Amino acid sequence: VNSILVFLLQDLPGFMESLVKQMSVNLKRIHSLGIKKVAVGLLQPIGCLPVLNVISFRTNCIGLLNVISKDHNKMLLKAVQELNKEAADKSVFITLDLYNSFLSAIETMQKKRAEKSTLMNPLQPCCEGNNLEDSCGSVDDEGSKKYSLCENPKHSFFWDTLHPSQNGWFAVYTQ
Repeated sequence: VNSILVFLLQDLPGFMESLVKQMSVNLKRIHSLGIKKVAVGLLQPIGCLPVLNVISFRTNCIGLLNVISKDHNKMLLKAVQELNKEAADKSVFITLDLYNSFLSAIETMQKKRAEKSTLMNPLQPCCEGNNLEDSCGSVDDEGSKKYSLCENPKHSFFWDTLHPSQNGWFAVYTQ
């Protein structure tokens, strides 16, 4: 845990800067191949991921972790603005605001759940390991499942501890 904390505090800003620089290089390369419009997805609020919000007992997103997403997105937005300034067509690169779309979809689902408690918590994964060593899809040597599924997968926001479900992506893209 201490090494993760050290990474977050010391190495993450440099990593984000390096990542955004490499993304800029890659975006230029994609455009040079003749692609007229390039959409870049901003980072979703990582503090809402079930693998991380477990520390709040999945009652809310972790704001401190969402700051990482916000900082990354600010850097990426600035890089996209610079790329558009350099491009002959000033609107070659566009961004998809996954951050606010995720938050809005999760908040909407939480409000609906507050009105009808039988609905699934959007911060709860549908498929998850039975203990900390297992994950969605884990099986033992005999092939027995070491994970469980939610009662109604069609209503989940997250499929597992990292990935939105089909319903989750639908909610994000209809916001």
